[in-house]
Amino acid sequence: MRVRLDHVTHVYAGSDESASVQVLDDVTLDIASGTFAVLMGASGSGKSTLLNLVGAVDRPTRGRIFLGEHETSSLDEQALTMLRRVSIGYVFQFFNLIPTLNVFENIAFPLSLARVPRGDVEKRVQEVLHRIGLPERASHFPNELSGGEMQRVAIGRAIVHRPPLLLADEPTGNLDSRNGEIVLDLLKTIHDQDRPTIVLATHSERAAARGDTIIHIADGRVSR
Repeated sequence: MRVRLDHVTHVYAGSDESASVQVLDDVTLDIASGTFAVLMGASGSGKSTLLNLVGAVDRPTRGRIFLGEHETSSLDEQALTMLRRVSIGYVFQFFNLIPTLNVFENIAFPLSLARVPRGDVEKRVQEVLHRIGLPERASHFPNELSGGEMQRVAIGRAIVHRPPLLLADEPTGNLDSRNGEIVLDLLKTIHDQDRPTIVLATHSERAAARGDTIIHIADGRVSR
């Protein structure tokens, strides 16, 4: 899926107690379909905000955003929900697994939202469990897993519905170096095998090395 931003600016509105904050300033980007792109910048640079805009979680204050043929900045909430449900997978720094669901159920969750038939759910989840190397953990709950295992489950949940766009926000930021390498290798393997567009936000040089292209972001502006 091609990702295009056309002169995007994003401002967080102020309140009675604080001034408004401009987080992104006139950002124009074009990420070709099937690219593994890395947004690299320090904390507070604007990369997470940019990722949320690409993922149709937030709307830009100004400018336009396109995912494939869809201009997300002009879609209503119902259309955005369907787009996120079908076309986008999201991996977070802090895993965001549902604590009351086991590994199998966490991975299957996007399929239940999409009303995929039960037999297909079983097949797809089993396939993903083997891809992330955790078939023996299917009945375990998040509090029974290590941090690295939880992040692999989160990746499994993000890819189970086979989205053409995968977004990852500091996916190794809460992991030790060994588990971080496992997660990065897994993302690289997914990219090599399935060719989704991946946009990964990070401040890590070793994470950035997995990408095809690096987009540097600082003070809300980007450069190659």
